[in-house]
Order: sequence, then C-alpha cells, then structure tokens
Amino acid sequence: MALAGYSASIFIGISLGLVRGRGSILTLPVLAYLFGIDPILATVYSLFIVGSTSIVGSLSYFKQGLVNLKAAALFGIPSIMTILITREIVLPSIPVDIFHMGHFTVTKNLVLILLFALLMLN
Repeated sequence: MALAGYSASIFIGISLGLVRGRGSILTLPVLAYLFGIDPILATVYSLFIVGSTSIVGSLSYFKQGLVNLKAAALFGIPSIMTILITREIVLPSIPVDIFHMGHFTVTKNLVLILLFALLMLN
C-alpha cells in the first residue's frame, strides 16, 4: 500500500502544481486509506503538508511584491481560528459512533471522510 500512497502523492504534487490548490482535499484520502493513518490525524497532516508547500511556493511571489499581506491576514487569521476551534471544541464533542443501522455503524471517521468526499465533488 505504501507504493500506491507514494504514487498518489506524486500525482497530488503534479496536480497541485498545475491547478494551484485544493491539495488537502486530495491528501486526506491518500493518508487515511493508502498510508493507514487515522482520518482525524490525517486532517492535521494534510493541513501541514499543503500549508508548508504553499508557503514555499509563495516565497517567489512574496519576493516580487505580489502578495497582498492585508488580504492574506484577513483570510488567514479567521481560517486559523476556525481550524483551532474545530480541532479543540467541535471534533472532540462528536461521539466515536454516531449511530447504528442494523450491523452498520456510522462513525466519526466515516463522516469526516464523507464530508471531504463531498468537498471534492464541489
């Protein structure tokens, strides 16, 4: 599975380079399913991976003076605050098993993956 994960990671890198974004949407399923990382932890890893590559990719634009720091702060600070609130308050309050339908159990991890799948369709 690791080989499939590394192959998918290369594909994600190429697609990010071509379309300039939406990497965490692609990275989460690769980390969760191909590398076997818990989906809750995979969300943190995907944010770190995509965030650090975005910083590196934006350095040349920053050096050229093409980065609007005011706009970056106006979008970045609320985004970071929302992530912190979600990670510290919302996610811990969701039960591990949300509900049961016969022998099928809807879990927090399943709902998280389904939400990301819906975002990928958007």
